[in-house]
Amino acid sequence: MEYQAWKFADIAGTPLGKRLWAFLCDRENVIRMETAVDLGKPAAEAVARVLVESFGDDVRPDRVKQMIGHMIRQIMEANGFQLDSQNIPVRQDRRLFTKASRYRTGEGRTTRAGYINRNNQLNHGATGESGTDHNALAYELECLKCRKRYKANGTDVFQRKCPFCQGGAPGL
Repeated sequence: MEYQAWKFADIAGTPLGKRLWAFLCDRENVIRMETAVDLGKPAAEAVARVLVESFGDDVRPDRVKQMIGHMIRQIMEANGFQLDSQNIPVRQDRRLFTKASRYRTGEGRTTRAGYINRNNQLNHGATGESGTDHNALAYELECLKCRKRYKANGTDVFQRKCPFCQGGAPGL
């Protein structure tokens, strides 16, 4: 998956930005964040300590912390989680974050690869691209009737109809 930096493009392309993305995408850190979701805690709280240990003071500037939160959101959404609440107080390790976003599992995990919606559309997972809403990722869907593939916003996966054989909206 590729990070869609948008308003953080100025720092995402730096060596620090690239290292942070790779670090947060590491399976061990994704598991930490998923565990935080299971415990009802903000995902960033689960990686705060290891971020400071690995990057030191480089992760302390506000703009870098904001980018980390933005990266975490893309990772969580690509793994089938949805934003639940923002500005949740961090309770455990306050050395880096004081507030962060909390996620929840998707309703029926509609954004997970393999999900088939009520209109027989198979979700092949996140494409790594942004949808029409820059806060949402695009997902690749396949109509199980006509076998054509198209892209849709993650927020639409659960209800999409095929644009080719069911009269659904055009894909992205």
